[in-house]
Amino acid sequence: MLKGTISFAVVLVLCAGLYAQDHPKIYSVAASGDPVWVILNHVKADKRPQFEKFVYEVLLPALEKKAESDPSSRKIIEHTRMLEATKADKDSSYTYIWLMDPVVKEANSSYPGVIGAVHSPEETEKYLSMVDECLVAPQVFYAVKQGRW
Repeated sequence: MLKGTISFAVVLVLCAGLYAQDHPKIYSVAASGDPVWVILNHVKADKRPQFEKFVYEVLLPALEKKAESDPSSRKIIEHTRMLEATKADKDSSYTYIWLMDPVVKEANSSYPGVIGAVHSPEETEKYLSMVDECLVAPQVFYAVKQGRW
């Protein structure tokens, strides 16, 4: 029994170390009672490349640019994760999940707020249309709190 427990602990420490190496920008997760947002994006199968282009080539660079002069935007980058779909849902869409852990209360993390801070109104509208046409339905939003575990 003790040997199994020690083996499990060694594997857990090794996995945590490997995870931290691949995720250097994740600084912390919510403490018990802190607000966390879970936002589901149901993306059309044929629009996955377009959605990922929006996330990684439009939204993230805009947020990084905004973060150069806005500490709360830097916190958004540090406390937000994009979880990518690995297989289709029953309706053939793919669910991508924003996990804001914890929520950066003082920040504007909306698409228009981030993109509009660094792009013209016309470009912002173009990018918002780009992401809207990827979705099967509006985002599904859950405001939850971190439990004790």
